[in-house]
Amino acid sequence: MRLVAGDDARVVVVTEALAPYAWRTLTPESVGRRVLAAVDSHRIDGAEGIARHDERIAVLTDFLDGCPWRSLSAVGLSRRLVSVLDAWREESQWLEIQLNWCRDGVGD
Repeated sequence: MRLVAGDDARVVVVTEALAPYAWRTLTPESVGRRVLAAVDSHRIDGAEGIARHDERIAVLTDFLDGCPWRSLSAVGLSRRLVSVLDAWREESQWLEIQLNWCRDGVGD
């Protein structure tokens, strides 16, 4: 996973979204929902605007479950979470390309 820069605009908004809270005391799902609410340009203010079935919640929660995230700074955590979302998006796009190749018979 390639770590995004600390001054990336998404890192800034995620850090700002976490700052008003004692984010280290939040559950991984709550952190993930706040992150998604911050990075989604079409979001409704607040984490409540993220659908419960949004697959990205599981992606972020799985990452947080395997990482000592409470020992990171808000910026450090934000950088990692944005990077996880980037990696997930790239992987999803690659999978979509592969599925289209299979559907179109490429490689036959």
